[in-house]
Amino acid sequence: PMPDIFLFTVVDAFALSGKLTLVPGLPQNPDLPTIRVGAQIHLVAPDGTSVESHIAGFEKISYGRKLPRDKISMPISLPSSVLKTQVPAGTEVFLVVSKPK
Repeated sequence: PMPDIFLFTVVDAFALSGKLTLVPGLPQNPDLPTIRVGAQIHLVAPDGTSVESHIAGFEKISYGRKLPRDKISMPISLPSSVLKTQVPAGTEVFLVVSKPK
């Protein structure tokens, strides 16, 4: 099986529309595969605990002034079953590319 793909490290998590939103979110990177709602992700907190989940949605957030192209990202939302306490700052987010058989 292929290894999971590192996406980003969580800087902040907040509730938006009843879902937990993670920032900064998916980086604008042409080397990443296409990622859609429902994509399986694996979150690893700084204390080593992990959560298996999926992307419940993408959020459009205005960061105010225009950011350089390499800093643009798209925050992701998680299902309401994932709690903010499970995803502290420093949590690493990985795209699950294949499930073990």
